[in-house]
Amino acid sequence: MTMRIIASLALAGAAALAATTAAAQVQLTRAVLSQADYVIGRRAFQMRCSACHSLAEGGTDLTGPNLWAIMGSAPGDGRRPEFVYSDALRAAGIRWTADRMDRFLADPAKDVPANRMAVPEGVPSPDRLALIAFMMLETGGADWPRPELPTVVIDKDRSKPIEERFPSFWNHMMSNTVRYRMVTADGEQVFRAYFNRDGSISSDNDKIRGFWRPDDRDFFCYALYGLPTKPDQLVECFPMVAMSIPRFAEQLWESKPVAGVRLFGGILPGRP
Repeated sequence: MTMRIIASLALAGAAALAATTAAAQVQLTRAVLSQADYVIGRRAFQMRCSACHSLAEGGTDLTGPNLWAIMGSAPGDGRRPEFVYSDALRAAGIRWTADRMDRFLADPAKDVPANRMAVPEGVPSPDRLALIAFMMLETGGADWPRPELPTVVIDKDRSKPIEERFPSFWNHMMSNTVRYRMVTADGEQVFRAYFNRDGSISSDNDKIRGFWRPDDRDFFCYALYGLPTKPDQLVECFPMVAMSIPRFAEQLWESKPVAGVRLFGGILPGRP
């Protein structure tokens, strides 16, 4: 083998190593995680994870399990006894650490084939670091303080209309479709609602109607009636600032408007 060939092979190996190193996630030490960008992590979770997972202690399971106290746990170890994990995930021998979560989120289908986490692609490296740090903070798995974030700036002049005080919220709610799935003892109903600028609510079901208004807490309150089930009406309120970040998924939140009823809501882009 000539020196030229040896040199070529050495250069090729170095290039491959450099490419692998560049693609890899930075080592997830406490120092690195504690300096991760909380806002990027929160946005990554909202965009990629929030349709299927909740984070808060006492939160409910959605399509995926609630993630409170996930760090140090293993799928199916009794942390969420009511959630049915896939056989593949339970058999994988995982105990969640930052590094193990990093490996899984990079390519879930490759890391644990046949697991049920239906994601179209893995989380890219920069977002993955921030996402893991955010999840650790929000699920009780971090020993560093949550960063202080600037408060959301809103116009406190209540003499102005909502569209001027909460423009992002207004455009999001008034331009898109809200999808509901209502689960009762009699079964489930799926319908779509359209929040209109005149204070009314229409639906793809001709019998369902409603109205909305803001209250003095800056909550958005609405009522729906004519629902094809029991109860046939409901009233809910939520803070407008909570819906100011545009998010789209068939399921983004869950509520229990009355005993025995679970209401799942999501937002779909556009409307008829």
